[in-house]
Amino acid sequence: MVKMANKKTRGPDKTQANTSDIVVKKLDDATDIVRQPPVFTNDSKYICIASGRQIGIYSVESADKVHSLEEHTFDVIGLAIKDDNILLSCDASGETIEWNINNGTTLKKAPLVVAGIKEFHSFHYPGNGKVLVATPSTYTTNMSSLWIVDSHTRPRKLFADIKSTPHSIAFGCNQGNGSLVVVALQDHSVVVKDITNGVDKKHMTDQRKFTCVALHSEKLIMATGDISGRILIWHDFVHKSRPVKTVYHWHTLPVNSVCFSSEGEYLYSGGSEKVMVKWRLGMSRKQFLPRMGSSIKYIVNAPDNICVATSHSDNAIRFIDSTNKINRAIIGLVKHDPIRGFADTEPIKESVMPTGLVFDPRSHGIFFNAQAGFLQLFDPQKNSLIFNMDVANRNVLTDERNLVIGNAEVLRVAVSPTGEWLATLEVWSNMSAGYHDMNLKFWRYDAVQANYELNTDVTMPHQDRVTALCFQPGLLGTEMPCLVSIGRDLKFKIWRLVDDTDIYRQKESWSCDVAGDFRKLTPSALSFSEDGSLMAIAFQDTVTLWDPTSINLNTTLSHTLVQEPIELMEFGRDNCFRYLVCASKSALYAWDVISQGLVWKVGQLHSSVRCLVPDPKSCYMAAVLQNSEVFVFSPSSSKPVHSVPKMNSSEPIAALFVPRPNPLASGPEWLINSRLLIVDDQQEFLCVDDVSSAGFNQKLTTPISHMDSLPWTPFSAMKAEKQISAAKQLVPVVHQTSGIQGYKSVQSLLETSASALPPMSRICSLFMSDLMIKHGPKAVTAKVNSVDRTSTDLPLSNGHIDSKTQDFSEETTLQKLLTLDCQWLVETVK
Repeated sequence: MVKMANKKTRGPDKTQANTSDIVVKKLDDATDIVRQPPVFTNDSKYICIASGRQIGIYSVESADKVHSLEEHTFDVIGLAIKDDNILLSCDASGETIEWNINNGTTLKKAPLVVAGIKEFHSFHYPGNGKVLVATPSTYTTNMSSLWIVDSHTRPRKLFADIKSTPHSIAFGCNQGNGSLVVVALQDHSVVVKDITNGVDKKHMTDQRKFTCVALHSEKLIMATGDISGRILIWHDFVHKSRPVKTVYHWHTLPVNSVCFSSEGEYLYSGGSEKVMVKWRLGMSRKQFLPRMGSSIKYIVNAPDNICVATSHSDNAIRFIDSTNKINRAIIGLVKHDPIRGFADTEPIKESVMPTGLVFDPRSHGIFFNAQAGFLQLFDPQKNSLIFNMDVANRNVLTDERNLVIGNAEVLRVAVSPTGEWLATLEVWSNMSAGYHDMNLKFWRYDAVQANYELNTDVTMPHQDRVTALCFQPGLLGTEMPCLVSIGRDLKFKIWRLVDDTDIYRQKESWSCDVAGDFRKLTPSALSFSEDGSLMAIAFQDTVTLWDPTSINLNTTLSHTLVQEPIELMEFGRDNCFRYLVCASKSALYAWDVISQGLVWKVGQLHSSVRCLVPDPKSCYMAAVLQNSEVFVFSPSSSKPVHSVPKMNSSEPIAALFVPRPNPLASGPEWLINSRLLIVDDQQEFLCVDDVSSAGFNQKLTTPISHMDSLPWTPFSAMKAEKQISAAKQLVPVVHQTSGIQGYKSVQSLLETSASALPPMSRICSLFMSDLMIKHGPKAVTAKVNSVDRTSTDLPLSNGHIDSKTQDFSEETTLQKLLTLDCQWLVETVK
């Protein structure tokens, strides 16, 4: 017989509130901030960054956000500075908005009208009222057509079948006569259009594909990068069919971005080597800024030529000063690069976010993958990154040409019930050398240093890939920490904290206590009951229930209706503690572990279940399907209490219920104490929440100060923003004590010297009586008579303790205490 905690069960489902107010929100602060290149203002004081549908205005001096612009209903595809302190933005639907950067207000809205076009890829503003937009190509997929839109003339198509990336289009070469040259990239050629003179050119080289292009602001000079790491400088490319070219070649990987300096004397380039190269045009001299953290996607130069901003694949924008050093950075949630080398049968989650989302009860944050070998802890309430944790402690290696060099990757994470212990599993493989390394590490949180310290490092904990890690919850897991791991070597292992004291110091470490298997089957899923008294391990289509203390097999659960391997498994919470929900390739079903019977089964799902997450604050669960459908249900019933249709076109890879710091006043029961967070394969965060909730996206911003826009001088540094002509007169604070019960008695007792006080037996009764709230004799008699004095049990009201009756009993006891002799108190004090 299975032993479970003593809990009472209730009905299967409660009457749910109206779910029409439940919406799917997007965490804009967790969105990719490097999808589009940033834009500097003309005074180089601020930088504008597109982040999904939101635009952030940041101070270049402090890297703090000063404004958040949120008027677009589609993702922003381009930004530009139209005039001084006026920002022009465009979204994927073609809506353009002009903003006042000083106060963040909307000045003007207007749609881009191109006949037959409803979707736009990129947006550029060369000035003089002209706009360049890229639209989907008519004949070729994944390619674009470039249009020029003017308020006075009809839109004209400049190029067809060009690359749709923002750094594949460039404009410039204003030679002082108002001329405008536009260039765009195709795979093996560069197409050129002189708007003023109507000249068209097409330049080709060899079979090396172009990756990026940039134009000089004044001279007829063009720079292109290709997949071999080569940079070509083209001279007089508008008028000559065979222009003179200069080759700059340092990069070994494809060049991702090239950018001219403001005066055009220097050229910046960057790629996957994580190095920014600064070239002096016409000379062989160059400077390097290495170890920039991750691959460079875009390089943007400030108009004052003092600062350069680089956008990186780790979702960060770094500022480089004139001394070629990084002095500030704007860091978003780090985007984990997909792990290459996994088999096609592996789910996409294993390469994009193998750890999933793991809740940390200590900080109320979420652990998940950062760059290779790192974990990041994100606070969803404050929309801030708590810290990045280096788990692998190895250098992050870059790929070589035609060779993929793997890095150590964190594949599994588990956190103990109190948050004191953190378990990580990292894997590093070199297929060409036939080397495979695996480490299971146990980290202990140090409250003094506010960081995790490595306690135990176990090499090759399993002989094959580890599929799950889980700490034992409940009181048992708190008193005697226990971790369970399962792997494809047909083993499950139980790790316990043991005494490892030696002659040098006292310490504790983790050791494998038990290694077991079941019928030589591969374990596929693992789950603990809410109180930690029962452990369930799925072996293909069979569920085994174990006692985690004695490691005895209690029973096995199998049924003829269940014949597919179990991929996900979770115990119910709260009043559904007895139910074990399992998900296979095409079905979802629940077991009753007490009666050992199959309760319900839902087969022929529209898509396979990608995530199965329980709510720690209620009895409900959420099943997220591969086609982005979401079902919220109680494990006791197969009928969902809420369902969300297809949210977006991306595939969900992780989900988690995040507890709220303050419960909602009203709403569905499963949303009152928690909200559902979902991550898709683009690493975008979606939140299923009540429409009345404030959500994640409220974040304080700093208003722009007028002093920030003034040029810096030694005298301006000494001048205050506000000058006060006269000092404010301080007003004394008077504490109102007239309404405080017993204040006079306490004050007289403190002001009287100890030698002049009477005996305590005389003043104690009066002192306590003065502190109590007085009631009339009729009210006290009525309250006392309403209580059954012979009963020793606490009266219940609908299953809860009646607090009013308990207060009456306490008041009666205190009234009796005042009538007693207080000599006992004097003796106790003595």
